[in-house]
Amino acid sequence: MSTLKTTPHDGDDPHQHSVPAGLAATARVYERWGWLLLRAGDRLLLAADAAVSAVEMPSGLAGEVQHYLSTRLLGGPVIALPGAPCRWLLLTESADEASTESLVRLRARGALIHRCGTLVPLPPSRLEFGCVS
Repeated sequence: MSTLKTTPHDGDDPHQHSVPAGLAATARVYERWGWLLLRAGDRLLLAADAAVSAVEMPSGLAGEVQHYLSTRLLGGPVIALPGAPCRWLLLTESADEASTESLVRLRARGALIHRCGTLVPLPPSRLEFGCVS
């Protein structure tokens, strides 16, 4: 597990490498971003903390939310979970201080909010129904 507190470097995307980097190399990139990681077999897990949370929702709704955020230059990383129905994780700043009204609205639309202490899979993790992307 790592507790590095650095920020991402421009062009430092783990999926832009031409050679398959493997879990260890990909983990190093995520760690440089300051993310707290746990490696479990062939999975990389992000530990939601005071800096980052994840909102999990059906892909259709998530696409709408991501589009809305992106047009306002607020969109962040998106993780697609394998399986049917498809669900996405939208990574956000900490949800620990989000308004109760916002959280209730998200939950009413089928969203799950992963807050401090929750583990969420990161690419290129393999889950029961396929690869996280």
